[in-house]
Amino acid sequence: MTISFKRVTVVVACLTTGVGIAAPSATQSSRGAAPPAFAAIQGGRGSSEPAGVARLRAFDQAAVVRGRAVFGGRCASCHSSSGRGGAALPGPDLIRSVLVLQDLNGKRISEYLKVVGPTKRHPTFSDLTDAQVSDLATLLHREITYAAERSNYKVLNILTGDARAGEAYFHGAGGCHTCHSATGDLRGIGARLDPPVIQGLIVSGGSGGRGGPESSTRAATATITLPSGQTVTGVLVRLTDFDITIRDASGAPRSWLRNGDSPKIHVSDPLQGHIDLLPKYTDTDIHNLTAYLVSLKES
Repeated sequence: MTISFKRVTVVVACLTTGVGIAAPSATQSSRGAAPPAFAAIQGGRGSSEPAGVARLRAFDQAAVVRGRAVFGGRCASCHSSSGRGGAALPGPDLIRSVLVLQDLNGKRISEYLKVVGPTKRHPTFSDLTDAQVSDLATLLHREITYAAERSNYKVLNILTGDARAGEAYFHGAGGCHTCHSATGDLRGIGARLDPPVIQGLIVSGGSGGRGGPESSTRAATATITLPSGQTVTGVLVRLTDFDITIRDASGAPRSWLRNGDSPKIHVSDPLQGHIDLLPKYTDTDIHNLTAYLVSLKES
């Protein structure tokens, strides 16, 4: 089975937790309409199809595709292509946004984009049509449902790539060899990690998600410049629109409230090279690179 990463952005979240996926097909939901009530959806007990799969099928796939196009062009630069934000990005995680969670048929999202947002130094989206906002809402609600239902998915077979082509990409267009070595840090990775985990590291920017043990070679750091001119640097623990927390050289956590651009924050992420590759990968690149890394069995 071949998984399309261009069509399923939130696969990143699923793979980094080691949970497999199988992309569901489109359904006959009205454009922009909320999915049917869960109780009315077929699936689950007494059905051959899990209820979570049925819930995902309830979304209009055409609207999801249109919404992803709008999101990629207008929103991804601040909220990331997955909508989950990131430490180095100004936009919050939309998959856990209260506004999005409480939205119905795109109404609250539309009000924010066209009325409230511009008053909070958010870019203006007054040029978006109602249909485009509806598509955006459909996309975001589907991604929220996808994240909630990911335990219903299983990986059947992700090793569909060409290991030799993956090796060529590793040493060529991907530029992976500039920081990694098949006989060094990646030696035996195919024996240490399962294929879904390896593929998850690729599509998550190499981190596998934040929340694992901090490492001096992998952890992002932040330098905070206070209004007084004093600077403080430490391992980045948390960064939101409202506050920032770091762990200083002594290991103690330190936090500051944020008010716009004050204090000034500069984030340095050693995995930035991986993150920069994310919008450049093709499905073929990902599958080939996975196949190559899985082939590195010798420890």
